[in-house]
Formats: sequence, structure tokens, C-alpha cells
Amino acid sequence: MNQIIGNLNGVNFTLGDTLLELSYLIAALLFVVGLKLLSHPETARRGNFYSAAGMLLAMITTILLHKDGQGNGIAMTNVWIILAAITVGTVIGWIIARRIRMTAMPQLVSFYNATGGAASALVALMEFPAVDMNNNPLVLVTLLGLIIGSITFSG
Repeated sequence: MNQIIGNLNGVNFTLGDTLLELSYLIAALLFVVGLKLLSHPETARRGNFYSAAGMLLAMITTILLHKDGQGNGIAMTNVWIILAAITVGTVIGWIIARRIRMTAMPQLVSFYNATGGAASALVALMEFPAVDMNNNPLVLVTLLGLIIGSITFSG
């Protein structure tokens, strides 16, 4: 996977890099198709499946193929933490979704959106000290994540 298959502006690209980017593209397409299918009751179940498949593809390929600036993959300790968090979140979400009445579904969706916004804001807050202030696009993205996540959380 580390075989160099191309070079663009002095940056080498490996097969792993290419597969990772391709999987992200496929995952994004699955998300878009899934959202489109969610708009009709007859196709909503299939749309949910496509969206979940896109997320699973993105997570698995990130864990297996992502490399940091030094070429290191994700540490196994972090993989176990990620899997534990996914398991706990899935169990809690499944229990809540099973117990909620259909009349309370809008409030549940609102709660899920708010927690997603809070997570986005917390990630931006934790990453902000590591951002190079001379890298304007990265500073902008971090600040937007913090602002939009905070607004989403507060409603």
C-alpha cells in the first residue's frame, strides 16, 4: 500500500492514499443517495441502509488506511477507544430509539442534532491550540466548526 503511484507538485501519492480518497468519494455518494431515498416513505429503509453503509465504509477505510504526517497509521489503542465509543453510542441510541413514542420523534431528532453540534464544537475546541495560525484555511475551518457546532447545540 506504500508503493508510490504518482507525484503532484512534489507530493508523492501511494496506493493507500488513492484507495482512501476513493472510498471517501464512494461514501459521500452513498450519503447523498441515502438522503435522497429518505425523502419517500417507500424507499426510506433503503436510504437508511445506504447512509449507514457509507458511514461504515468511511470509518473502516480511515482506520485501516489513514496516515499522519509522519506516515504512521492509527494506533491500536485509539482503534479500541473508537470501537468502544461506537458500541456504547449504538447501544444507548438503540435503547432510546426503541422506547420513544412516534409523537416524540421530532424532539429526539432535535436532541441528536444538538449532540452532533456539541461534538463538532468540542472537536474544534480541542484542535484549535494545534492549528498553525498562519494557515488561514485551517483556522477558518476550525472556527466555523466551533461557531456552527455551538449554534447547532444551542438551537
